[in-house]
Amino acid sequence: MVILADRVPYLHIVWARIVQEHPPRTLELMGSVVTQITVFWSLSLVFLLLDSFGPSYVKRYKIQCSSRQPRRTLLRKAVLIAALNQAFTIILQIGQLFIVRPLVPQITGLRVEPKLPSAAEIMHDILWCTLGREALFYYGHRALHLPWLYRRFHKQHHLFTTPVAVASLYCHPVEHVVSNILPVIIPAHILRIHIVTFWLFSCGVIAQASLAHCGYSFFDLSFAGWKPEVHDLHHEKFNVNYGLIGLLDAIHGTRDTGTRPLRTGTSDRQGQGLSKVKQ
Repeated sequence: MVILADRVPYLHIVWARIVQEHPPRTLELMGSVVTQITVFWSLSLVFLLLDSFGPSYVKRYKIQCSSRQPRRTLLRKAVLIAALNQAFTIILQIGQLFIVRPLVPQITGLRVEPKLPSAAEIMHDILWCTLGREALFYYGHRALHLPWLYRRFHKQHHLFTTPVAVASLYCHPVEHVVSNILPVIIPAHILRIHIVTFWLFSCGVIAQASLAHCGYSFFDLSFAGWKPEVHDLHHEKFNVNYGLIGLLDAIHGTRDTGTRPLRTGTSDRQGQGLSKVKQ
């Protein structure tokens, strides 16, 4: 929509009218809620239906064999926990928008402006938000693999040794904040990106997380530093691929695409420590 807006002035008029007719905080809340729910549950439903009713030729794209697929009881629990985590996210956002921000006006939010961002601005902001998210997620995720934190907060997510799309939100609330909320909102708020850019970024974040956990390999984006098998290896080995786009994994020697042995070092020692607590 936004990229077309440069050529279709009517989109600017529609967006300006929406901004004029709705309070900024209400618009930010409603747009974010719709984005989160629509993208996450539509992708989760597609892959759940593929697992249950997909034609036989689709099974050839499964990354792990059928004997390793999660039980239905765990899947039902994952659906419930994912819904609760989304509700928790909405409650936190309501508190931030309507309680914290009025009490602390120095906290600046996202930009809700009547003018849509240009395509160049969107790409620039999403690039920096992606790099910021990679840093916050990598170090937060790696910290969650320390034995004490793993036992209390991260072990729940790793009950899925064979991940599925809905498992991307199957996690402890503390992990949900550390891994799924803060790495997304901190870079966006520091940069004060346009609210529409934030919605587009959120769509990409949710889609990437769902596809990373989907359990299928329909495509190979390894040229961009990512493919579904990479996160499957993390759920299988526990001590590789902590990041999202492979950048910090490559720097710290924790990158594993299944084509070369992992470099020995801290990650291996950490994995050995986790072997006592992951069961």
